[in-house]
Amino acid sequence: MLIALRSKAATWVVKILFVFLAGSFVIWGIGDMLRQRVQAPNLATIGSIKISSPELQDEFDHQMRQYRQVFGENFTNEQAKQLGLVDRVMAGLVVRALYDTYAQRLHLNVSDVQVRDQIKTDPMFKNSVGEFDLGRFAAFLQEIRNSEGQYVAAQRKEMLRQEIVSAVSAGAVAPKLLTDRLYRYRNETRVAETFLVADNAMPEPAEPTDDEVKAFYDAHQDQFQAPEYRSLLLVRVTPDQFSAGLTVADDKLQEAYQQRAKEFDQPERRDVEQMVFSDQGKAQEAVAKLAAGGDFAQVAQELTGAPPVPLGKLEKSSFVTDLQALTDAAFATDAGKTAGPVQTPLGWHVIHVLTIEPEVKSTFEQARPQLEKELVKELAINKMIDTANQLDDALAGGASLDDAAKTLGLPVTKIDQVDAQGLAPDGQPVADVAGNQLVLGLASATDVGTTSSLTEDPSGGYVIVKVDGSTPAATRPLDQVRPQVAAAWKAAERDKAAAARAGELAGKLGLNGDIQAIATEVQGTVATSKPVTRSGNDADAHVTPDLVSKLFALQMGQTATVPVQGGHVVARLKAINEANPATDSPGVDALQKELDAAYQGDVVQQFGESLRREIGVTINQPAVDAMF
Repeated sequence: MLIALRSKAATWVVKILFVFLAGSFVIWGIGDMLRQRVQAPNLATIGSIKISSPELQDEFDHQMRQYRQVFGENFTNEQAKQLGLVDRVMAGLVVRALYDTYAQRLHLNVSDVQVRDQIKTDPMFKNSVGEFDLGRFAAFLQEIRNSEGQYVAAQRKEMLRQEIVSAVSAGAVAPKLLTDRLYRYRNETRVAETFLVADNAMPEPAEPTDDEVKAFYDAHQDQFQAPEYRSLLLVRVTPDQFSAGLTVADDKLQEAYQQRAKEFDQPERRDVEQMVFSDQGKAQEAVAKLAAGGDFAQVAQELTGAPPVPLGKLEKSSFVTDLQALTDAAFATDAGKTAGPVQTPLGWHVIHVLTIEPEVKSTFEQARPQLEKELVKELAINKMIDTANQLDDALAGGASLDDAAKTLGLPVTKIDQVDAQGLAPDGQPVADVAGNQLVLGLASATDVGTTSSLTEDPSGGYVIVKVDGSTPAATRPLDQVRPQVAAAWKAAERDKAAAARAGELAGKLGLNGDIQAIATEVQGTVATSKPVTRSGNDADAHVTPDLVSKLFALQMGQTATVPVQGGHVVARLKAINEANPATDSPGVDALQKELDAAYQGDVVQQFGESLRREIGVTINQPAVDAMF
């Protein structure tokens, strides 16, 4: 029933119903309650600046969109809260407010010219040739639902904050002695000679006794676990199930075409390029040169130092209100002609209309295929929603999922056993659910013997799952996995033998042993590693991070062993290459910049703490917690 209500909410019937509901509220006194405006509490106070719940919500939502790009769309607000996202977002808003208050107290400001230059140099608004693209800027404003004035105000505040940060951190540099010592530590390299004592080079162990198998099984039961398997009934309701045989009458198609004809028309377009100036005098000079017969591209190059900036093919609705003057000028100018100067908040524009594409009206027959496809899909969706409502109502009335689905002619998929990853007991993917995170999620979240809610599928349609039964996760009985246990015991014994042999050979290698001869004893191949730093590795020479940490604790000629996949590595330190800062000015400079940035970050953090104490910060934590 809820699905039906949502799908019909825009109809006049429901609107009238809502009017009567509102009237009943007034009769019963609820209107008086609604007339008393409830002011949401401020979440934080920083000096004279208040942080409201919408501000926190907007910033939190912005951060959540970024997190969901990493963790997926199922990443929840509760998970974000557990990761500390709410606190970090609030802390960021508080820091901004502290800087804004400090700027107000010092009467700091950023000029309009500085803001405009900042926007024009933003790479986000540059075209393929590196020029500021007004069309991109306008599209961005539309996307973030901001006017140009709002965006400029936000940029002005951010520039002031950056100016304060720059002033506070200026001169904070790391000592040269620290830079040199850290350079030597990071860039020292070591070279090792290595060979592998492979597990499979060890003699095959005898078959384990029953007691050895039992002891190994008892000690490593986690290796022989079977996951929980669930048996499911799965019902999908999709538009495709209802589209076959649906047709739309010609009069309906004609009616839709009359209502939507403009969607299929090609509006008039004008291909426009421009030059932009910061002052009117330069723009008028350009207009004068063009009036005297000057070429638009040459005049732009001469007066701006760059070729004209293409605006692309404009339609009358191309720009937001602040920039509409450009569109108006373009559509008042003939092809091949110029217009201007035109003033916008970004400066003075002189435009050149390159070509005009006239408006093209579509015909009914041209639009018919698309209209028919869309209307059939709409009918199918309506039938799907009606059927989903009937299914929902039948389940609410006590019918089983199997019976309700069969009554409505919906296919029911029965799945005998599937684990949380969509695999059957034989380890093969279950075709109907493998990779479908929605279905697997419903199967995991639904109690055994119960049916999930009818859930909207992001790919279209609805899904519902009944968990018929469950085989709990458990250790497989020993008699079922005895061959695997015996094989694992043998592998462990070979690994023990390889570890002991590696230790023996490392001792034999010592300071003067012949590594080639010693490696031959275990059919090993000697490799010389590339020079590795403390954070490096060399897979070809079996130099793993564990081995690297040991190499940097050895003296020349000393040996070490480490386990790796498939065996144990024997290594002898062959060379120590000390790093000399005097021979690598670029590297030292890069490290100096890194350390300077760390120092500056510390200074800025301390400044922020000082502002917090001076200005004062009050956070209404219960109100924040109540939001999430």
